[in-house]
Amino acid sequence: MALNVKDINNKKSLEHPVRATLVILLLILMLPASTVAQVNNKLYPFNHLIPNDLRSAPRIYGSQYDCRIRVKEDGAKNVYQAFVTGYFSDPSRNISSVACFRTMKKCQAYLNFMRGYLELTRSASCQHGYYKGLFGWF
Repeated sequence: MALNVKDINNKKSLEHPVRATLVILLLILMLPASTVAQVNNKLYPFNHLIPNDLRSAPRIYGSQYDCRIRVKEDGAKNVYQAFVTGYFSDPSRNISSVACFRTMKKCQAYLNFMRGYLELTRSASCQHGYYKGLFGWF
């Protein structure tokens, strides 16, 4: 159906399509929107570790990835330990992170997460078993 000048001047002919469009737009806006954090919790389980400034080391201490907690629950020989170092440039600061996991797959996922979080990753590795450090035997 083509509109002519007479129809354009007669606003009633355009009233129904405009009203229908507005109703559809309002319905779309009222649909429940899920936030990024809600959607990505299963795909990105480490997002909750990132501090608010988005420029600091992840908060591992006290989380399920804290090596003290993981080793106590699973034993030193049954964990996979992740070591990551890198930096941010503005302001310039070095970041390091150590975390422990039940599986190598989860450990590798954490390394990939950190590679995306840091501006430059200097080192990232996973090892089987818990390493206390050079002076850990004291």
